[in-house]
Amino acid sequence: IRYGEGQRKRSATGLNDTEKNRNLLIKKVIPNLDAQILNGEYNPDVKSEYVPTTVKEYGYKSLLRHKNKRRKHVQKAYIQHFESKIIPYFGDILITHISAMNLLDWQNKLLEKFQASSVKKFRTVFNSILEDARKELINGKKMITENPFRDVDVPKEPDIFVDYEDEDSLVDNKINPFSLEEINELLSKSSGYLRNFIGIASFTGMRPGEIVALRWNDIDFDNEIIKVRKTRIQGENGPPKKKASVRDVEMLSGVKEFFLEQYKITGHLTDEVFVNSSKLPFYSHDFIAKQFKNLLSEDDTRYLYQLRHSFASMMITEGEDILWVSRMMGHKDSNITLQTYAKAYKISKRKSERKARASFLEKRHSMGIVNNTSYEKAQEIGVLK
Repeated sequence: IRYGEGQRKRSATGLNDTEKNRNLLIKKVIPNLDAQILNGEYNPDVKSEYVPTTVKEYGYKSLLRHKNKRRKHVQKAYIQHFESKIIPYFGDILITHISAMNLLDWQNKLLEKFQASSVKKFRTVFNSILEDARKELINGKKMITENPFRDVDVPKEPDIFVDYEDEDSLVDNKINPFSLEEINELLSKSSGYLRNFIGIASFTGMRPGEIVALRWNDIDFDNEIIKVRKTRIQGENGPPKKKASVRDVEMLSGVKEFFLEQYKITGHLTDEVFVNSSKLPFYSHDFIAKQFKNLLSEDDTRYLYQLRHSFASMMITEGEDILWVSRMMGHKDSNITLQTYAKAYKISKRKSERKARASFLEKRHSMGIVNNTSYEKAQEIGVLK
């Protein structure tokens, strides 16, 4: 390396002599050194370490860095999204050359094939890589000064109009609960462990993964409590989705009977509440989901997870305490429950079908506290209109 006023320094790259590495030297390492020398930034006393600079190279490095802080199935999904959605578009481009407009074009292209919710997941993976690049120091300087995603709006789901006059309308594009009548019909169509699974899911609000992870020591028959401490994903038990998901779930009317029926099937065979035909724990709830789908009509697009939504929707519609519903669901707070399921609430047009509300006001009127004289006087002074 020649620098300064005729000064020279011999430096080894540490790379094997292969065609790929020679191309790497020609296209990246040497131009990078030339730029440092030209800008007066080259320091011969500092050992330079090559940092991968293409999206593909740096992306793998970034994903590996965060491996231990992600759940195993999440890390696997990140790698799949990176390899299938990011590398084909940006793989060989230098990470320092990615612009906001490049990202917007990529995002728009994905939106042609995928829903906004899916594109958000792909974006999250790429954003985490670019955030690492923003924090990455090369010879004391950041690899990129700003994350270009800062200037690209997150894709939004289109607003969906719901006609509440139509009893068959979807609550929204994700939550489409079963009615109590439909749940009873599903129970009548099923038998064995599938029937028990449907009953437990419908009347506890538990996630399918939480149910397949249950062991018999999680079931307190005496106090009618279900201890939710883990979930099962891709063959492994792990902590539930969120900290709030670690909870005790009450057995409502009928739930205990479903567990007692299931105990007749597996209670004397294994510690697991639900097992497959080989008497082994289910790899995930996917197989049960397929069996559940067979109970539905061909044009019914709902799926197993909607049983959880059905529980929340039924409880809220029937006026159960929102804080209690939130805790049963394992939500962080009741605001999440309200935001998620508020659209599920519909007011019946028949008074006879509506639950009595604010009954304390009826008592107030019956005691004669409110009378016509005071009402008319209030109208005169414009207090009531």
